[in-house]
Amino acid sequence: MKKNLKKAMAMGLATTMALAAPAAVSAAGNTSDVSGSHVFMFKSVGNAFGVIMYEGFSSYMEQVGENCTEKSPAETTVAAQVQLIDEAITQGCKSISISTNGDTGFDEVFAKAQEKGVPIVSVDSSASADYRVTHNNQASTEDIGAMQVRAAVLQVLGVAYDPEDVTMEKTVEAALADYDGDEIRLGVLSAGIDTPVQNGWIAVMEQELQKDIYKGKVSPELNKKYGDDEATKSTTQAQAFLAENNVDAIISPTTVGIAAAGEVLTQAKSDIKLTGLGLPSEMQEYTGDDDAHSCPYFYLWDMEGLGKLSAYATMALVKGDITGAVDETFTAGDMGEYTITTADDEGTEIVLGEPLQFTPDNVADYAKLY
Repeated sequence: MKKNLKKAMAMGLATTMALAAPAAVSAAGNTSDVSGSHVFMFKSVGNAFGVIMYEGFSSYMEQVGENCTEKSPAETTVAAQVQLIDEAITQGCKSISISTNGDTGFDEVFAKAQEKGVPIVSVDSSASADYRVTHNNQASTEDIGAMQVRAAVLQVLGVAYDPEDVTMEKTVEAALADYDGDEIRLGVLSAGIDTPVQNGWIAVMEQELQKDIYKGKVSPELNKKYGDDEATKSTTQAQAFLAENNVDAIISPTTVGIAAAGEVLTQAKSDIKLTGLGLPSEMQEYTGDDDAHSCPYFYLWDMEGLGKLSAYATMALVKGDITGAVDETFTAGDMGEYTITTADDEGTEIVLGEPLQFTPDNVADYAKLY
């Protein structure tokens, strides 16, 4: 399995994306007949994260002569996705790669897909282990959840972290050992209350805060708010954090939420720190080490690479090279070899690799790509 940041960076530098016209890509996917096509379905139409992932997915499918289309709902709901999945199966699609809007509510339509021989491959946000063939995960759930807590704590303490020097956990442990101030309080601005991937990360955040190094230093309670991956609602929730003034840092594990929080906190010149998962192009103006910026640094992974990995996995399944079972391996072109492993829900998954850290030193360069 490849976990190489330099390779991820190189892949990003080679990306040619259509961020300027996401609606055109999405609209085409939603209005076309998908007979004989591989369907890619994100949480909602026009979401920048989903658009970039589809660029990676479609680039490989087109390279091998396969038809594909994006078919994402207008609303970020399970019901909206179920309707589109049912339509795609009825029309005779070849496969469905989906980032789900919830943990439950898909059983009937996924069972229909199984009956029709349409493989379900989830990506980013997992589908039920009972129905998916495998899941394409951006990174280890444990690593992402713990990393975001550690980043938030270090930002509140004003302690720099150099990944080339020492592990983040050791840096946090040393910084908190010397800390004797008020208990640090963390908030989370997440996507939907039922969104599987964010809920998995939040569960790990809560586990991380139970460790002895945080006791008496950082509150074990997370103040959680949900913006449903909608810009307006996420902005309202970020404003609520600001008005309540009872957190020292906000963790937003969603690109929509972190951008909304960045705008709110930066405009208010708030002392509340911000980290999480975001797009450099949307976070550049909020990222910095001074009082004029709300976000010292944040993270994300190679989004185009995640979409491409899903396409490689789907084609390996369709060709019979893999079945989705644990320990099977396949080669994803120049991305390297990947091994299927056991996921937290006892289904199987393929892990893309380590996330990238975006700092004041590199955010401008990455903003040209993502």
